[in-house]
Amino acid sequence: MHSLNDKVSVIMPIYNSEKFLKDSINSVLHQTYQNLEIIVIDDGSTDNSLKILQKYSDKITVIHQENKGLADALNVGIKNMNGKWFKWFSPDDILYSDAIEILVNEAKKLPENTIIYSNWELIDNVGKKIRDFFESNYNELNIFEYNVRLLDGQQINVNTTLIPASLFEKGCLIQNLEDPVAIDYDFFLRAGMLYDTKFYLISKSLVQYRIHSLQLSHKNIIKTLSYLLKIRKNIMSKLDDADKKHYLQHLSLYKKNKSISKKTLEFGLKLTQNFLPNEITDKLLVFYVNYIRNNR
Repeated sequence: MHSLNDKVSVIMPIYNSEKFLKDSINSVLHQTYQNLEIIVIDDGSTDNSLKILQKYSDKITVIHQENKGLADALNVGIKNMNGKWFKWFSPDDILYSDAIEILVNEAKKLPENTIIYSNWELIDNVGKKIRDFFESNYNELNIFEYNVRLLDGQQINVNTTLIPASLFEKGCLIQNLEDPVAIDYDFFLRAGMLYDTKFYLISKSLVQYRIHSLQLSHKNIIKTLSYLLKIRKNIMSKLDDADKKHYLQHLSLYKKNKSISKKTLEFGLKLTQNFLPNEITDKLLVFYVNYIRNNR
């Protein structure tokens, strides 16, 4: 993998994504920033996704493989990319036309070991805007303080990010996990805690994030939330005892000093997880998780 000037590699892992695929690809092709490559990994789709991709064969690189899962598809894309920056993008979502230009311009002002992300808009199945989503702005925090927020559950919408390819060269890789929905959180936590990566928010919406019934990230969310605890323990185990103790002390203090409203929301989330059946809780949990994220 060789970096080339300021090229951005947009990696799109897809599996049976025909419904929104065309709109998503077109949003990347119509970027004001043109120094980019688009690599789509078709992970064994059985619908018309591959036929749609073939219509773009002169503009994008298509890699077809048997179904091996999200992490494997992403890593195939990473192995074949040539950009200085990596942009993971899902085939459900829409990039604003100036999104990559804004991300790159900001990246040039910041240290190389910085992951940039942005606010976003939530849209429904037909592309209608539901609401704006404003991420908590922690730009003034140092790496340690931000990592404490990550340990507490701070989430980042991976589709808004611009990630330096140098992270992969250092060994910060995307892991193949039991729960694929947690892959991005695992990567961000590793990047911050084990590779001294800085995170920086652009306080502007650059992506339209689509929520729909077939979305992997909104299926069995109870299982995913529980799995995040396993991820945290695994990454913490890689720290020396002094660093681990330091993080745990500050995490405990951070939790203790939260406002009553935030504590109440999180308590409600735990009650929902523990006492309501899965078929009832999914939509309620999505609301709770997003609302808590928006108020950290």
